[in-house]
Amino acid sequence: MNKSRKIASFLDHFPPKVAEYCFNLWDEHRFDFIVSKKRDSKLGDFRYSPAKGFQITVNNNLNPYAFLVTYLHEVAHLTTYLKYKNKVNPHGQEWKDAFLELFDPLLDPELLPQELVSVLTAYLKNPVATSNGFTPLVETLKKFDAPSDEDIILLFNLSEGTIFKLKNLTLQKGKLRRTRYICQEVHSGKLYLVAKNAQVQTLEA
Repeated sequence: MNKSRKIASFLDHFPPKVAEYCFNLWDEHRFDFIVSKKRDSKLGDFRYSPAKGFQITVNNNLNPYAFLVTYLHEVAHLTTYLKYKNKVNPHGQEWKDAFLELFDPLLDPELLPQELVSVLTAYLKNPVATSNGFTPLVETLKKFDAPSDEDIILLFNLSEGTIFKLKNLTLQKGKLRRTRYICQEVHSGKLYLVAKNAQVQTLEA
């Protein structure tokens, strides 16, 4: 794959203004970069083995800014390993310094949103093992998430008796009356007629 096509593939995951910078880190170190399916246990990871070399993974469900933070977190592990091997703590001061050094060129409102630059500047003074451990960063990154529709379903596709959410109501699906279902609000017992094609949110059992 030529350089321009590879940078284009980085544009699929990173904020556009910093995609080439992220590509250049990969181009410099030539690690195996894998965009992974969602993992509840981690956002990304860094691995090294003599047989396979360096590998970095980042979850594919992250928005571009969260993807960037996770990617640079893992690249910092790689650069720390290159310098110190296994002689330092995984998230010790050496890694913290490497993380800040990698991020520093991007802490510019011309490249990233001002709000994010401000919270990253505070976070990178003493970054923790996971970005989820710093609440202001978590809350800021969430603002860039796309609306999730993975739990949205049309009411007629639910089985009778299924509990679902519609706006601020928690309802249980009842019998069909022409084009609407009779649904009972779980907490108050009040009945509502809900269009059979209404988009509702399923609730986990």
